[in-house]
Amino acid sequence: MSGLLLFQLRRVGRNRQYLFFTVLLPALFTVFFTKIFGNLAADPAEYQANARPYMVSMMAYGALGAALGATIRLAFDRASGWLRQLRVTPVPTGTAFTVDVLVGALLVLPSLVVVALVGRFVNGIELRPATWAALIAVLWAGSVAFVALGLAIGLALDSQAAGAAIGILGTVLAALGGLWVSVEWFPSGMAALARVMPSYWYAELGRDVAAGGTPSGGAVLAVAGFTALFSVAAVAVARRRPLHAVAG
Repeated sequence: MSGLLLFQLRRVGRNRQYLFFTVLLPALFTVFFTKIFGNLAADPAEYQANARPYMVSMMAYGALGAALGATIRLAFDRASGWLRQLRVTPVPTGTAFTVDVLVGALLVLPSLVVVALVGRFVNGIELRPATWAALIAVLWAGSVAFVALGLAIGLALDSQAAGAAIGILGTVLAALGGLWVSVEWFPSGMAALARVMPSYWYAELGRDVAAGGTPSGGAVLAVAGFTALFSVAAVAVARRRPLHAVAG
């Protein structure tokens, strides 16, 4: 399995679109939002209070984009015949599925780490070393929800539809989940809608940690619930459309 895992990681790692949209773009947004809203702060303490949530939002944005983008490769691999080719090798179908889960999870890390580094060394966000580590760990663990969602979409749709769906879905999750603009600025109806989005609760995990605490029980339960829901959906679709099936 390790050989297949390394091969798949190299495939996605060479993808310039992945590097731009899930690593560089969130880092640039971190600088942009922090400089704009941070400059409105009256003192350093207020700057830190404004900058930390935006950095966490961009970490969440990059992570969910990486998770979704890495896992919908299943749709493209099915269409190209790659999955059918794997079937005639000694690699079991279950192993191929596991590798895709691991690839999705591992490719979240670069985005989390890069945005955190930009937050610390470019924007001057101050957290204790243990808090930085906990922040990355919590958001990495929570990204499993979006890995499962990406698998469900990649298994359910053909390659063209999956690519479009991920683009639209990523935008909706970011915009309505309060990752680009704080939910505090939303009208009451949109704020209520944001609080049923998985992206909102995912970012809340990190915001709680960045504020110096631990993730709230509500955020943990919400993310765990979405993870279970998306995982069940992925398994259900996988049973109806095996990995080696022809697209369509």
